[in-house]
Amino acid sequence: MILLLCSCNGKKENQESEPKSEPIIESKTEIKPKSELNTDYSKSAELFAQEILKENIRVHLFDLTNSKNPKYLRTFQSDGLDKIVAYSNKKYPKKTEPNYYEHFTLFVVTYQNSKSAQKSFDQLKLDSKYGFTDLKDLSGDIAERVRVLTIGAKPGGLITQNGKQVFSLVETCRETPIGGNWIDYENKFIGFITESGEEIEALNANCGMDRYKIEKRKASR
Repeated sequence: MILLLCSCNGKKENQESEPKSEPIIESKTEIKPKSELNTDYSKSAELFAQEILKENIRVHLFDLTNSKNPKYLRTFQSDGLDKIVAYSNKKYPKKTEPNYYEHFTLFVVTYQNSKSAQKSFDQLKLDSKYGFTDLKDLSGDIAERVRVLTIGAKPGGLITQNGKQVFSLVETCRETPIGGNWIDYENKFIGFITESGEEIEALNANCGMDRYKIEKRKASR
């Protein structure tokens, strides 16, 4: 009995002397890379359009099954495509419904997630190495993609992607809708669809160009 009591006391002392370990709690928080964030910038783009067009703003939500849609809409990859909204000036054109690229102010193309939007923009970047002067040497799907992409190259424009959206800012060979130069106009738009100090890639073309060029852009604040 004495030996048994000594054995039990010794075991108890050993247990008390051993440090207690904290329970392991697995963190459920996962920091996702920016490419996986499904941020929706459509409202920011709408605010830009409202500031530019004011009381003359006209909103277009296209039926994607309508074959009479502006040809320029074919620029954007259909995989994961959710909707396309465009903004135009009620006063232009005067006698017909807007249907051509230059009739609009801004196209906002929303995808189901940012991965699909990024995939679409990546395809546009690949196609941008061709211009309409190259069309004679192209055929099939690539020729059709380049043909619709370059609709906006000659008058000018800026295409970029952020979050779930691909944006196409329309430019012309005339003055901007608010005066000033086109670079300031582009920077104003980029300021609406980016976070402070954020740098994004963009396809840019000025009046008279036959193709877009890839640029890194950051809005001046």
